Amino acid sequence: MSEPIKTHPALLEDIALIGKDFFIDPECRTIGHKEIKHWNTTLLALSYVLDQNALIVGEPGFAKTTAAKVVASVLSGYPFDLYEAAQIQGHPDQTFETMLARLDFSKLTTEERVIWLSGAYLPVCIVDEMNRLPAGKQDELLNIIETGRFTYLNATLYKGKMPFIATANHPDDGNHILIPPMRDRFAIHLEAGYIGATYEEDIERAEENIGELRDDELTSKIFGIINDKTKDVPEKLTLIEKEREGYVAKLHNDDIGAQVLSEEEKKAVQKAIRDRPLRGEAQVFLQMIDAELNSTPLYGRKRSNDPVDESNHAQDLASTCVKNGTSPRAITWSMKLYAKGLAYLLEDPEVTKDHLMAMVPHALGHRLQCTQDFCAKHEGTKRPGPYGMTAEMYLASRVVGGIEQNYGKVKADLDLLITEYKMAHRQPVEHPLTEAQRARVLELLANPDQVDHPLLKEYIFRMNNERR
Repeated sequence: MSEPIKTHPALLEDIALIGKDFFIDPECRTIGHKEIKHWNTTLLALSYVLDQNALIVGEPGFAKTTAAKVVASVLSGYPFDLYEAAQIQGHPDQTFETMLARLDFSKLTTEERVIWLSGAYLPVCIVDEMNRLPAGKQDELLNIIETGRFTYLNATLYKGKMPFIATANHPDDGNHILIPPMRDRFAIHLEAGYIGATYEEDIERAEENIGELRDDELTSKIFGIINDKTKDVPEKLTLIEKEREGYVAKLHNDDIGAQVLSEEEKKAVQKAIRDRPLRGEAQVFLQMIDAELNSTPLYGRKRSNDPVDESNHAQDLASTCVKNGTSPRAITWSMKLYAKGLAYLLEDPEVTKDHLMAMVPHALGHRLQCTQDFCAKHEGTKRPGPYGMTAEMYLASRVVGGIEQNYGKVKADLDLLITEYKMAHRQPVEHPLTEAQRARVLELLANPDQVDHPLLKEYIFRMNNERR
């Protein structure tokens, strides 16, 4: 195996800078025998580098939106106050015209021209209190959040996929609930909250430090460019980028010490992350999660409009704990991609099951709708970690904990089937099957109805189909 590419030092330095000086983030995670400091900052930084979307939840007043603006400012190289002015404010009365674009009424007599609002021009889009938007307003943002493509009437603004960072308070009577399609558009979610009374002075210092990220003059210049009706979008983007160069130099100086990745460096980091391979066990465990959450013995595919399968064959499967399945976004663009990101930051040569497990609460917590019985079973249970977990995160970790137990039960047969499958497709295997192991494989293939686990069934079904 070739030596993995080293982590870009500027990315590590920026994460440490943000977590110590601008958004006090003492949370740590141990993966294998290595520690990741500034855990929430790390996840937000990965979201920026990978052009993925992150949802920050928590009680009011615990710096959710500040965290989003600090990360966006330091990593993208635009002033904090520019993001502050350009953020989309969640409000029941918001319209697309007040959030992102409106008609240029001065041109209506000759053409239908669109004026894009400031949020569309920046490399990170921030939506504050998204859960205050009713379902219909959330619908209007779905495609934009997924693709980064802004479309209004006959006009389109597209600069490539960009990260969206949204905040939401924990649900109460005054908040709307994020609709399931919107939740699924966010690769991860994390919590910003109380970190301890002993950090009071650190938080106060961080609030003062944020002033260093402000640049009123540059913010005014960029807004002037955005509002200039004589220039088209490409020309505006070019001028904005030119104005930004001075701010990037300011961030690099000794007083701040931030190191903004160039677009070429960011793409190189993306490639290094995406190229990080999964260890065989990690790949199979990811398939286990996918299969158990999306399959039921009684109904086949897991569907949110079907009853929960309570048959004997389903009782140990994760699909009995949840009302809905999970999309490929959850498996591929959340768990798998971010686990690769963690391996990259730790300079681990392969993604292991530990990297995947670290991402479970963040990739699945906001997506899974657990059954009432499963929620009641775990109500009142102590949640791990110095700050605990949100109920959603904890329940997701318990669901996957059950999958991990099932993995131990079916691993022997699964390994045999996978080895046989690889050999049939002329893929390299660590150890060819013995005569006794081959006999077990043939027994499984001949008796698919005696197998309960959906991933075993899937391999058997696929192999039998290919053997015909």
